Amino acid sequence: MDKQALSEFREILERERQRLLRDVQRNDKAIRHADGESESGAGRAHSNHLADLGSDEAEYETKLLLSASQKDYLREIDEALQRIEDGTYGVCELTGEAIGLERLRALPTARLSVKAQEKLESNQGW
Repeated sequence: MDKQALSEFREILERERQRLLRDVQRNDKAIRHADGESESGAGRAHSNHLADLGSDEAEYETKLLLSASQKDYLREIDEALQRIEDGTYGVCELTGEAIGLERLRALPTARLSVKAQEKLESNQGW
């Protein structure tokens, strides 16, 4: 992959990393607040109504799952940036072949070529 393409992907990944960091920080703050770590120390705020309590718990669990998912994606971005630094970005980890530019544009954190991913997902393995 040429330097211009690598620069383009580094920029895309870094922009996405910054956006994701803001989202993670905002979400983590909401979770801490829901856990009662707010300035007032009043504890988790819930309604006295059972239906509202269920909604509050569902929203809290959704935030926890979202936060975990965001952190996983952030790790994938960091690993892709490291592959750029290592000179292995855009190389399939299973076949050693180049990952197509269309795939990288659609999924900049891709580790596998389309062919390798399809084979892996079809349980044929390597």
